[in-house]
Amino acid sequence: MKSKFKSIQWKIILIYTLLILVAMEIIWVYLYKSLENYHMNNFDNYLEAQVRGISFTLKDNMDAKSLKNIINMYMGPNSNVKYVYILDNKGNILASSTGDKGKMMTPAIVKALSGEIGSEVTDDYNSSGKIKSFAMPVYNSDGKINGVVYISGSLNGIYETLSDVNLILLSATLFAVGITVVLGYILSKTITDPIKEVTKYAQKMAEGNFDVTIKIKSNDEIGKLGEMFNFLSLRLKQTLNDIQGEKNKIEAIIRFMTDGVVATDAKGKIIHYNEAAEKILNVKLELGMPIEGILNLEKEDAVATMNCGNKVLTVNIAPLKNNQQIEGYVYVLHDITEQHKLDTMRKEFVANVSHELRTPLATIKSYVETLLYSDVDTEYSKRFLKIIDSEADRMTRLVKDLLLLSKMDSEGSNLKLEHKNLNEVVIYVINRLSIEAHKKNQKLIVDLQEAPRQVYIDKDKMEQVIVNLVTNAIKYTPENGMIKVITEYDENFASFIVEDNGIGIPKEDLPRIFERFYRVDKARSRELGGTGLGLSIVKQIVELHKGEVSIESEVGKGTIVRVKLPYQ
Repeated sequence: MKSKFKSIQWKIILIYTLLILVAMEIIWVYLYKSLENYHMNNFDNYLEAQVRGISFTLKDNMDAKSLKNIINMYMGPNSNVKYVYILDNKGNILASSTGDKGKMMTPAIVKALSGEIGSEVTDDYNSSGKIKSFAMPVYNSDGKINGVVYISGSLNGIYETLSDVNLILLSATLFAVGITVVLGYILSKTITDPIKEVTKYAQKMAEGNFDVTIKIKSNDEIGKLGEMFNFLSLRLKQTLNDIQGEKNKIEAIIRFMTDGVVATDAKGKIIHYNEAAEKILNVKLELGMPIEGILNLEKEDAVATMNCGNKVLTVNIAPLKNNQQIEGYVYVLHDITEQHKLDTMRKEFVANVSHELRTPLATIKSYVETLLYSDVDTEYSKRFLKIIDSEADRMTRLVKDLLLLSKMDSEGSNLKLEHKNLNEVVIYVINRLSIEAHKKNQKLIVDLQEAPRQVYIDKDKMEQVIVNLVTNAIKYTPENGMIKVITEYDENFASFIVEDNGIGIPKEDLPRIFERFYRVDKARSRELGGTGLGLSIVKQIVELHKGEVSIESEVGKGTIVRVKLPYQ
């Protein structure tokens, strides 16, 4: 019986029932709230009108003799007002429908004494239930508060009406659920019976009988399922043959791959390999041979690097799993000897450049310190300055050589130079990017100084520089931040500055910020779509224009990037 209620038939019934319940509950809550709001609003409007009427009547008419008559006028048999209190401007009860005397202070009365109409819901201490009260200030002819009118009405009638509505909705819900269960049972049976028949024939197919055929009784989705089942039984034998053919193809591909492939079982015995693996490892492999001693790697590493004689290999390790159980491993071997040599050459190049820079710097520093902190005569000072000048020239030549190598290594370094107004280029780019700043509710300020003359630039590449800088500012400035783009001009240079109040850059990262692929925060840069090449491209283009780019930044305060371009 327990398994019966787990069947699709009962699940369909349950789903239909739950849908009806949810729909009825939504209607119930919506209708209840709507009626409650409707009655409450009408009741509030009524009480507010009554309290306003009493307040208007009492204007310049706070005579104690007439107060009782005014209260009785608003406490008629058809009135929904239950209590009426008239208080002076200190909260003392001047007259009431209950005959109470003394001082009365509630939050609504306090609010009325301050010049505003107040309302509150409290317990009715004379009977069970809740009451809604309104307090209204009474003004005299001078516009001063002369007293307060405080009236209350019982909410019991509203809640009794809502209770009757709840009872009606509960009855409707139970009736709808009962009808749904009956109709759901009939409908689900028309779906589950054909499925049971398909399941019976599927079991026969699993036992190896591929000649089964289902009789199609309908043209709906269940009938189409039966048609597909029959098609499946006809195609299954052919599919098994195709799988065997594909297996043979894969074995042929692996055999002739340039990368080495070795597969082992869970015990580390070789169950498959190709000729490329033998060539790369320079070992004669055999089936059943233990992999230990040939590939000494940790299986937990997905990718590992190892030395094999005079070769350097990367090994990708992938487990062979079946039902979450590891049945073996596949090792894919790739010869990276040449790449390793190139990496070594690059590291040596960096080390050599560092050494060449460190030596003249050390010399210059030592002589400068001598000149600063020692008494040196004129002759020795000139000798020291000549040495410093020589070392400085040496460093200059080294930097120029490095720039020349960079230029030779780059592609497309030829510039299409033309005279352009830098302000027009900046405005064109800002118009393109302003929508991105608007998406983050950022304030994009453009402060352009009047251009005295045009600059000699490649317009497309300079647009790329501005796009990269402004895009970076937008990316790394939080919402509601500020980005400022400025142009300045002097006798020698035209400059544009991109300033933001974003997250900033740590001081230790500023020296490397223009390096290729260098990122301050790698995870954040990738989530925002950064490549690590933007500032490198900026620097390269600016330098091709014989310009200068500099950056100032402080974490949490923002960044300023300044680009200076010569006119010619």
